[in-house]
Amino acid sequence: MPNALSRGIFNLFFGAKRKPFASLPGPQPGILGTAGDFLGASPWDVCARYGREYGGVTLIWMGPNPGLVLNDPALIAEVYESPRRMEFEKGNISEQIRPSTTTDTAFTAELRGDWVQKRALEPGAQPWATEWLADQVGPMQVAISESVDALLKQGTIDFTPALRRLTFDAFSVAQVGEKLPDQVFEDFMLLARAADARIQSKLPLKFVKPPKDFEAVKARFYGHFVDRIREARKRQDPGAMDVMSRYLRETPGIDDQVLAHMLGGTYFGGAFSSSVTLVGAFHQLNKYPEAEARLATEAASLVADGPLTFQKLEAAKWAEAVAYEALRILPAVRVMTRTPSKDAQLAGVTLPAGSMIMISNQHLHRDPAHWPDPETFKPERWLDGGTTQDPLGSGHFFPFGRGPRACVGADFAMTFLKTALTTIASRVKVHLDSTEPFEEGFFFGVVLPKGVTGKLVERAAPSSENVRARSA
Repeated sequence: MPNALSRGIFNLFFGAKRKPFASLPGPQPGILGTAGDFLGASPWDVCARYGREYGGVTLIWMGPNPGLVLNDPALIAEVYESPRRMEFEKGNISEQIRPSTTTDTAFTAELRGDWVQKRALEPGAQPWATEWLADQVGPMQVAISESVDALLKQGTIDFTPALRRLTFDAFSVAQVGEKLPDQVFEDFMLLARAADARIQSKLPLKFVKPPKDFEAVKARFYGHFVDRIREARKRQDPGAMDVMSRYLRETPGIDDQVLAHMLGGTYFGGAFSSSVTLVGAFHQLNKYPEAEARLATEAASLVADGPLTFQKLEAAKWAEAVAYEALRILPAVRVMTRTPSKDAQLAGVTLPAGSMIMISNQHLHRDPAHWPDPETFKPERWLDGGTTQDPLGSGHFFPFGRGPRACVGADFAMTFLKTALTTIASRVKVHLDSTEPFEEGFFFGVVLPKGVTGKLVERAAPSSENVRARSA
């Protein structure tokens, strides 16, 4: 808490601004407002602490500017799902990442602008999305098995970057039908690091310089997808199952660059969050060996008579429960922001246009008033009606966000997670060096697990060559 002098200075200059917000609880502001609480601390931990200390709504001050931290499901629904959602834009994150992404996707589009039209173009919004998802299980299984083979040849593995590349490769198979060259992955990471520098900068964005050759790398990254699209148009392969090929068959008039931007944007939208969810899942499974053994048994039974299919994944209730529980206890995105586009009424006060609204899921995902034994990894809570009681995007469980602007790739992410968990568990045991809580950093708006190291121990299971042959 700021000392008396600091609080007094704030009140001297901004006391009149505090009066309209006197009905709301929150920490006492000092010279920096309450922004000092976030210095050196994870924002999701601060927001969760506010939920425990102040309840569903907390008044914060970013310097002299008021803002809110929301831990109340009803208020969050008002911002995300009610007709009033059009009053609240995505916040600074859109501007921070826009140079690395593009304006052709819904990721950074404004609700007041052409977000609806761009959202409707996304692959996950297409009428053929479910059929396409079903077609990706087998190819992703092969890609993941190949990644496992490569990791088995290594000694100690740092699982955060290792599973990031595994995820990128599996995504590539679903996007364009095959893994992409190392150069494309390296370009993707440079663009992501450039965006992360803007997200984490304490300086105005105009002072944050892009890395060397940024524009050339961006052109090369998205240009790679343009080239593949043009090649696919010439081939016209009616049996190709990837997003690119399916889009070209279903909507042949789509602009090459727009489709390339959507394909490239998928990695920014899901590769980091999906991979760290896998890291969190295997970290928790190491802490709870019975849950890990149950996953291995289910996985072995699913691949015993042939490759994975979408129908088999539908029956993989324990893999689904593990994925859900990892998303509950260690969600990749734990703080989301919204900003009123004009003065807006919320929580009984008038928030000025541009105010910061921070929406936390960490506290609600672990709220003891809602979840029995909330700090314990218990996949069984999702069986026998658990997913119906707390579906994705509900008041106490929204790892992909809530409402119409929730992640359009959530279904794909869940299919990938179940495929990856099942494939990896059927092939190897993930052995970690430590089951202590790992250090959590922050990268590209996503939690970054640090120090999760270990090795893979092979089970008596087919290699990727066998998986590929049986899938043929």
